[in-house]
Amino acid sequence: MSIVAILGAQWGDEGKGKIVDRLASELSSGGLCVRFFGGSNAGHTIWVDGEKFVTHLLPSGIMHRHVLNLVGPAVACDLEVICDELKIAERFGSEVAIDRSAPVVLPLHMLLDGLREDRAGAKKIGTTRRGIGPLYGAFFARNAVRMGDLTNADKVRASLLERGYYEEMAALIQLYGAHAPTCDETVEWCMQFAPKVRPHLADTRRIVCAAIENDRDVLFEGAQGVLLDVFHGSQPDTTSSLCTLAGVNASFGVYQFDRVIGVAKAYATRVGSGPFPSELTDETGDRLRELGHEFGTTTGRPRRCGWLDLPLLAYACRMGGITELAITKADVLSGFETIRVASRYVFEGGVMHDDTFTSRVLRESSIGYRTLSGWKEDSLQGIKTPGAFPTEFHQFLDVIRQGLTRSSDNRIVPITMIGTGPDREDLVVL
Repeated sequence: MSIVAILGAQWGDEGKGKIVDRLASELSSGGLCVRFFGGSNAGHTIWVDGEKFVTHLLPSGIMHRHVLNLVGPAVACDLEVICDELKIAERFGSEVAIDRSAPVVLPLHMLLDGLREDRAGAKKIGTTRRGIGPLYGAFFARNAVRMGDLTNADKVRASLLERGYYEEMAALIQLYGAHAPTCDETVEWCMQFAPKVRPHLADTRRIVCAAIENDRDVLFEGAQGVLLDVFHGSQPDTTSSLCTLAGVNASFGVYQFDRVIGVAKAYATRVGSGPFPSELTDETGDRLRELGHEFGTTTGRPRRCGWLDLPLLAYACRMGGITELAITKADVLSGFETIRVASRYVFEGGVMHDDTFTSRVLRESSIGYRTLSGWKEDSLQGIKTPGAFPTEFHQFLDVIRQGLTRSSDNRIVPITMIGTGPDREDLVVL
């Protein structure tokens, strides 16, 4: 039995779905694949036999018949998205259980999300307008319609009216100059999805506890990345949820893991607003975007692209509890004459080591780079063994390892997987 967590080690969009899909295929029969936090603002892309599948809420393990896929109690559930993705699970014959306690994203939240972004103007966060921030705001204020309420329209209405939840949301929307759907319209909207989701409602915490007690494999799938974590990211330009192991701890009471795999691209990308010190706004950035097909899975927005940032990657490993790394999209860097990696931050006259990379630090630091020789091969795609990688690529990996070595205990975060292309088979295990 193994307990494994997959986390994003950058600003999301690192290719976690590909890694989860691979590890889900290796789970023992009856193993669990568990989405533990976040909402439909996260998209995981998986290619199966040349066909593209995108999931936003259900775990990436839904492409495997032998896996039980769970949506945990802290996941922000977009009912339309869940119903669409249940069709994918049905196609592959996989089983899905959704926690009864998980909060529901309502049209009220989506409307408020967009209104806040519009009002912020130049200072907008760049959210996906999927209602995630307003939903979690209500959730932590102890207000929510829960998935379990969908068993009965009266339960949905009661949750909306409890402690003035609906009234408060409607007043906020009116404050921003718009009209909210009525309470009855909101209940009706929720209940149209009830027949589809009802058969999947369960107590996922009990299921996880029983699986661990019975020595079954459990694979936890994170959303976004540590650098977008609501606590440890560059506030306010973050997501609204927990993107570290804390999300698993808080949701399921699991505190011991056999592996915690951080996923990072061989370069860096970011969507939306916020500081991005290694960002490239020149032809090189455009080239990375085109070669890597860097357009948002959820929104289609072009991603901002830049060089790999080692101090930030080391910070993500430390704050996320990451014990090993998977490097994805290494093939995108093929053909570059030189490659750069951010290797040092200087803030207020001092070199950053184990400091916290707040928004102010990221905006006001100066950074240094190392320049490396690129590899001449047109592509790394098709390589199946580590020995087939070019010498220059091994040197690139060595620089990453050096950048992740902690000076305090000389501990190295090992690189254990390399993604060399979009297909599920384009993955080399080191």
